[in-house]
Amino acid sequence: MATVWITYAWADNEHHDVDFIAQELVRAGVTVKLDRWNISAGKRLWEQIDSFICKPEESDAWVLVATNNSLASEPCKEEFAYALDRALKSRGDAFPVIALFLTHADPTLIPAGIRTRLYLSITDPDWKERIVAAAERRQHAASRPDVQPFHLRVHSLQGRPKAIAIEVRPRAGVWAPFIAGIPIAEREKVEPFIMIGPRDVPTDSGMLMNCGDGPSPDNSMWFMQAGNQSTPTESYYIWCKQLPSKLVFGVNGRPPQFTVTF
Repeated sequence: MATVWITYAWADNEHHDVDFIAQELVRAGVTVKLDRWNISAGKRLWEQIDSFICKPEESDAWVLVATNNSLASEPCKEEFAYALDRALKSRGDAFPVIALFLTHADPTLIPAGIRTRLYLSITDPDWKERIVAAAERRQHAASRPDVQPFHLRVHSLQGRPKAIAIEVRPRAGVWAPFIAGIPIAEREKVEPFIMIGPRDVPTDSGMLMNCGDGPSPDNSMWFMQAGNQSTPTESYYIWCKQLPSKLVFGVNGRPPQFTVTF
């Protein structure tokens, strides 16, 4: 099992943020060792990490937990540059040195030595896997989001009686005839109607074929339907005074049909 050594400033763990990072990396399958430094006390960073950086049996990767506040400190940046130089001289360029930011990184504050190496933000959903992959000397396999077979976007258009347009369309294929529905109990406050138009261009007027609306057989949903085809370049827009709690849409009478909640 690979070992990751985490270096951080005391102040950055006041709310247990570093403890959380260590916990998640252990759960991801690496051994974690912690070391901290106190910038205000002027304690040299290298003197604290020399023993484990120089010995391969002590660590397989070094993670520096950084914040914009800590990296804005000139002494901190100087110490980090010095420690990075010593680490690479003792372990070689292949030794993984990773900066993990607790916020979005300000590029102007990132030391030059780390800009050419691996730096991450904890907002990156793959941050744990990236660190583990580096420590294990293997390529990172980026996670792939589960992309739905439909596109949905909520447009907010101020100055209209109905200022919300929910755009839906298939990513592939054709939806025809089309149907969309909301809970019937919300019909009066939502006041929905549908219209078809070009993708990404909310359209509230035009001509619908074989259109109509009415309650579902169990009287739980209010459905709107039309015969026009929705394609990857032609969207339906569900116009509303306010968002419904649930929207059903797709092909009328058969799959595919989808349900989303707001």
